[in-house]
Amino acid sequence: MSLFTSNNTRPRSLMEALLAKKIEAASQQTGPGGSRLIRTDSMDSSSSIGSLGSLILGEDVCHCDDCLLGIVDLYTIGPKETASGIKKPSGWRKLRNIVQWTPFFQTYKKQRYPWVQLAGHQGNFKAGPDQGTVLKKLCPKEEKCFKVLMKDVLRPYVPEYKGQVNSEDGESTYIQLQDLLSDFYQPCVMDCKIGVRTYLEEELSKAKEKPKLRKDMYEKMIQIDQNAPTEEEHRAKGVTKPRYMVWRETISSTSTLGFRIEGIKKSDGTSSKDFKTTKSRDQICDAFREFTEGFPHAMPKYIQRLKAIRATLEYSEFFKGHEVIGSSLLFVHDRHKASVWLIDFAKTVNLPENVTITHDSKWKVGNHEDGYLIGINNLIEIFSEVHDRQTMQTLTDRIPRLSLPDDSNGMCATGVDDPERDKPRENDASPTTLPNSSGQGDGEINCVNNNNIYGCKTDEQQLAGGSTPSEAGLRDCAGTKTS
Repeated sequence: MSLFTSNNTRPRSLMEALLAKKIEAASQQTGPGGSRLIRTDSMDSSSSIGSLGSLILGEDVCHCDDCLLGIVDLYTIGPKETASGIKKPSGWRKLRNIVQWTPFFQTYKKQRYPWVQLAGHQGNFKAGPDQGTVLKKLCPKEEKCFKVLMKDVLRPYVPEYKGQVNSEDGESTYIQLQDLLSDFYQPCVMDCKIGVRTYLEEELSKAKEKPKLRKDMYEKMIQIDQNAPTEEEHRAKGVTKPRYMVWRETISSTSTLGFRIEGIKKSDGTSSKDFKTTKSRDQICDAFREFTEGFPHAMPKYIQRLKAIRATLEYSEFFKGHEVIGSSLLFVHDRHKASVWLIDFAKTVNLPENVTITHDSKWKVGNHEDGYLIGINNLIEIFSEVHDRQTMQTLTDRIPRLSLPDDSNGMCATGVDDPERDKPRENDASPTTLPNSSGQGDGEINCVNNNNIYGCKTDEQQLAGGSTPSEAGLRDCAGTKTS
């Protein structure tokens, strides 16, 4: 009896042949030293398979290699192990779990791509249990935001929230979100932190209540700029958290443009987070230009998506009632697609009662302004500026360069008198005599038409056929070859 039955007489794949041989060899082992086959499915349930004919896969079962390894998870177990209840571990199950739960790699549709985390604390993410999902460690504030966003007009611009998931050990809880990279092939990714500050006002006030010198923040500061700490801070080898938080915003484009680049990953897998001091508009333009280089469709799609987000924010009840701090815009593109999403709401909180903000005003302690729209507007302006420059450069490259002839009607192209200009050239046509007021020819006209082989006539000279011009405006060549 065939192991893999099918109405189509197709040849067995290599994986099917290997599995068939493994099962046949194990089923033929009988006697005291023999063994029997044990099958475990994805739910760890087990059933005894007494003979080869008891395992038949029908037409409704996928025969791809992954499914065969996952469904037909067979191994041989001896009498000693059977008596003791010890199972031989499945190598495939180990490999499957490693791939599925490694936070840096995911396997979907037989396509592996590197897991991208450009910002935030490492270890906060895991591959989701369902295709096209990702797990993020539970933050009650963020989960609350996602629940509201699922009913807001901003829903198309944020990852879909799919509820909570507990870890296998039960010690951690995650929220399950849409994996925004699952529909892209070898994507380029950029994370931009939006707003004029990345800390809550309550964080700043609490830090000021109990100021404590932080050695770790001092070391972060001197790694970027040795001259940033004061002499007193150098002696103490520590800075307070408020001091570090405020300083951190001033060295980047956060305080000036309302956003900063957190990290960029290229399609070849290389990534960079070296944007801590990227502050000027020109530096940002260079980074955006390099990020989209080789993907001409990405820039206009980003601009269109950003404008749609800005227009939607004006009608969003969520946006009106929240102080959006530490949130990011995630830019993703590949060879065919490009899009932008709002992500990260761990520091987004409801505004205090009787407090309204415009999201586009400067922040002062107590006004709760976040500068979110300042960042959006500057992003649109800078992307548009880079796109316009690229378009102009493309058009310029396509226009052929025009060059003037060396001699045009006897004038040097450079505008400088050429002593060799008036000398007759070999094989040149004889110049036409230009009569003066007395009728004597003492002037010349060099005609560039037809390589100077026609003599040009003036108004006072007769045209061909001996006739004179009847209109004063008639100016033309006689058409008589002079050579």
